Amino acid sequence: MGLNKAVLEFQSLGLLVFILLTILIYHFPKFLKDKPLYKSNDLKIDINKADQTTLEKIPYIGEKTASLIIEDRNIRGYYKNIDELKWIKNFDKVKEYIKVEEVNE
Repeated sequence: MGLNKAVLEFQSLGLLVFILLTILIYHFPKFLKDKPLYKSNDLKIDINKADQTTLEKIPYIGEKTASLIIEDRNIRGYYKNIDELKWIKNFDKVKEYIKVEEVNE
């Protein structure tokens, strides 16, 4: 009878260790997951502040489009929202790289 009790205790301990390891393995990656140092919006270029060279670095915007954006921005004063740039060729692709921040007047 003493042997059966020892086996039962050993099996119970093994089951407990298995359950704890399963929980640890399931949740451990969440503890290790690094939080990004920045948000995706931090990587976007503010179209109201960007100069010619910065605008030309944006995919799908060349020298001519960058000049037109600056010219249009000078006429408007500033852009209030990103949709004001829908006239740009490839706007749907460009909008992933740009943002419009609020301008304090």
